[in-house]
Amino acid sequence: MEKTSEKNIYFLLFIYVLSILFICSKMSPLYVTNEWADPNIYFNVAKGMVNGRALYTEIFDHKGPFIFFIYAAGYLISNENFYGMFLIELVSWYVLALSLYSSSRLFLNKFISYIIATAFFIFLIKSMKAGGSAEEFILCMEGVTLYLFLKYFKADNPIHKPKYMFIHGLLVTAVLFTKINLIAFWIFPLSTIFINILYHKEYKNFIYNILTFISGALIISIPVVGYLYSHNCLEEAYKIYIELNSAYAKLGTPKNILLRLLSRILYLFLEPTCLFLLAFIGIFLFPLKYIKNIFAKVGIVLSGIILYTVIFMGKFQYYYPIPYLIFGFLGFIYVGMIFQKSFGSFYLNSNKSLIFSMLIFISTCASVAGLDNTRVEAWVLSGENHDRKALMTMKFKNEIMKVNNPTLLNLGFGLANNLFTTCNIVPNIKYFVTPNLSHRFYPQLRDEQFQYLKDKKTDFVIIQQYIPSNGYYEKMDPIDTPYSLKKNPLLLENYKLILTDTIINTIDERAVDVYFLYKKK
Repeated sequence: MEKTSEKNIYFLLFIYVLSILFICSKMSPLYVTNEWADPNIYFNVAKGMVNGRALYTEIFDHKGPFIFFIYAAGYLISNENFYGMFLIELVSWYVLALSLYSSSRLFLNKFISYIIATAFFIFLIKSMKAGGSAEEFILCMEGVTLYLFLKYFKADNPIHKPKYMFIHGLLVTAVLFTKINLIAFWIFPLSTIFINILYHKEYKNFIYNILTFISGALIISIPVVGYLYSHNCLEEAYKIYIELNSAYAKLGTPKNILLRLLSRILYLFLEPTCLFLLAFIGIFLFPLKYIKNIFAKVGIVLSGIILYTVIFMGKFQYYYPIPYLIFGFLGFIYVGMIFQKSFGSFYLNSNKSLIFSMLIFISTCASVAGLDNTRVEAWVLSGENHDRKALMTMKFKNEIMKVNNPTLLNLGFGLANNLFTTCNIVPNIKYFVTPNLSHRFYPQLRDEQFQYLKDKKTDFVIIQQYIPSNGYYEKMDPIDTPYSLKKNPLLLENYKLILTDTIINTIDERAVDVYFLYKKK
């Protein structure tokens, strides 16, 4: 007999998500700040947008526009830190938790569904860097689509509710304007829904679903395109988000792509349980055994294959496979079905047992994430230890904040992006940081930055250097290396070196970075 209600489980899921985010995401108030480069560039591009700078033409990054809209909302909630983004992240992860739990409830009892929904987040936290990536938000959107997809085909009713297709339209378009290649996840699941409707000759329902999908797409598209059009940056947005990123991917010949995809199967062993074993089960075994509809079976298999392809065929960072974890959750359901059939009468479903399992998973998540740069360290430590522990870039922040309304140019990327956040600097130049775009590939970025040096556009300039570089700089254009940047005659003529600091970067695989801060003469 099941002793706890769904309402209690929803509440426990919220407490669980709140707890693991508070402990494991550096967006959390527990941490002084999130010093990872990516969320800081999102946040500060969004800051520039809110303060009147046009995206792509007056403030640059090559990501899709929707991620900046998300961060703009976070900035409006809290413009000096990531607290607003923490609230948005909390809502997103809670939606993911509800979606995963509801998906598993289509096949499993409450207790097992709760266990696998909460256990899944261990693998998410293991795969993320510090919280706030675009991939995490996209995973949350995938979770909603997965639930609606499974619910539709589990009901064995060809009539598809148009309101659900409206939601799909919202999600697909949000991803389209965030990281366009990841809409691959939606192509086959949504296609199989439409095919199934047509197969059963439900033409009116088909039309209603088409119209509601378009309506959902327009809800996202109109404000995004409207913003780009009204700020005269629609053409530039296409050139950067579509053309530049397509050229940057450098996929090569079909043979090269195939060899790369085969070799990168090894990358799945970055998280072998969820990315490899459970994902394989979720893509191939789960639909074969537990999905009756042939269209749905094919849709899951093809969706898994195409998502693997788009994630692994191009340039790679270890957090890129986060959206691929969704298939690992299908593997979780498959394993849960085996457990339920084998031990169907043996499970605990009291509030105490659920809370106990939640505490175990919270502890596991905390051990996976590690605890660096927390406010506890800021309260307890002082002096040199405080500078090193509570905020890796504290020395630079203290120096920059001696100037009223400071401006900054980051000739690199990395931790220095966070100085725009902690010093509350609104970028005053287009190329205020340096994404991983070489001078050979995108010369206008470095050329413009050198013009900023000549014109003394910013009060401060900062340069990053990896120690050791492990051959990293040998692969770069000479003009982009820190050795060349530090010798730039425009920099030496107009700026003076005022501070150097060596930092153990606890976010990027504990790399050792040396930063050089220059001040306008």
